[in-house]
Amino acid sequence: MGAASFFTYGFGETAKQAFQAAQEHAEYMHGHGGYTGTIAEKHGFTVIPKSEHKGKQKRKYAGQLLTARDERVDDKWGPAGAINVSGTKEAKNYRARKGLEGKHGDVWLFFGMASC
Repeated sequence: MGAASFFTYGFGETAKQAFQAAQEHAEYMHGHGGYTGTIAEKHGFTVIPKSEHKGKQKRKYAGQLLTARDERVDDKWGPAGAINVSGTKEAKNYRARKGLEGKHGDVWLFFGMASC
């Protein structure tokens, strides 16, 4: 089996809720059969500290971590990376697309390698 990189967003009052929402969406879109190459294959996440990505483009930074094979996100069987993107243009666009304007919660970017 191979591995594929993924980038996806989730929304929730906590990172855990956002992760679960992103997983449920991936399972709906890609099925429950396993080896989807999506967040559906992940069993947890690791929050990347704000101090690492402050002032940087979040998705670009996530891509740099994958390219650098950062041990926190490089294992297809390990946790996904998680970056809180609330307050960014990415988050505003995500909220607009999903009809979440005015709702309490945060937008998270989840990324990593997943089995496919």
